[in-house]
Amino acid sequence: MAVAALLAASGFLLPHIAAAQEKPDQVAMPEAVQDKAQAGLPITGSLSLLSDYRFRGISQTWGAAAVQGGVELALPRGFYLGTSLTNVSTHSYGRGEGLENDIYGGWRGDVAPGWQLDAGLLHYRYPGARLATPDGGSKRFDTTEAYLGATHGGFNVKWSLALTPYFGLRESTAGSAFATALAPAGSSRGSQYLDLNYQHPLGDWATLGVHGGYTLVRNYGEVSYADWRVSLAKTWGAWTASAAWVGTSADARYYSAANSEGRLRSLGRSGLVLGLSAGF
Repeated sequence: MAVAALLAASGFLLPHIAAAQEKPDQVAMPEAVQDKAQAGLPITGSLSLLSDYRFRGISQTWGAAAVQGGVELALPRGFYLGTSLTNVSTHSYGRGEGLENDIYGGWRGDVAPGWQLDAGLLHYRYPGARLATPDGGSKRFDTTEAYLGATHGGFNVKWSLALTPYFGLRESTAGSAFATALAPAGSSRGSQYLDLNYQHPLGDWATLGVHGGYTLVRNYGEVSYADWRVSLAKTWGAWTASAAWVGTSADARYYSAANSEGRLRSLGRSGLVLGLSAGF
């Protein structure tokens, strides 16, 4: 299931500018779920446990575990709607409830022999979470992106465009959106993400995944960065177990968060992410 998104101190709010869960390792859909989708059943879903929720390479859980779940409804003519839920760290999403709820919809289908397109909108919602503004007010982290993707064989490319300020970053929140304040330079609306993936089956043993991505933050180039991932995944029935080495070029001066005791953690440093998921 090509699900677009599964589901401290205010001075250290959102260095990792947040997010929806990409498929952790871009592995193939479990065969049991493929069979269900091919049979025309309208609802599919998944439940996952991750050792760290990484979005575009940046930890959303302060390095802690995440539980995620999502469902997707297939509509006629290739259209779909879905929603997902995951925990996130309140060290990063201040004043919030420690939750991320993603709502998405779009169209996917074959456009040429061996080629599939996927296009839609994705809304990231963080109940209660706020970024401080100089006038004593606050702004939401909530963000909407448009996306367009293409898949051919084991290759997949996806481009995302922020239709709203990128996870709350704008003129009035530049001082509070990252661990180190940014100089106000306008809205980050129009920020982009390029996502490249390749999967290669290693016989019946496992699937090798390779990923590279780049986040371009409009008007705030100092927080743009690249991310990468190499993974192995093993699927049996509806279950998939995975292990991935994840890294980024993100500047730790910005991509860090502190807990209530003032302990600072870099959120973009390289690390191992383990996952176990079940599709239904």
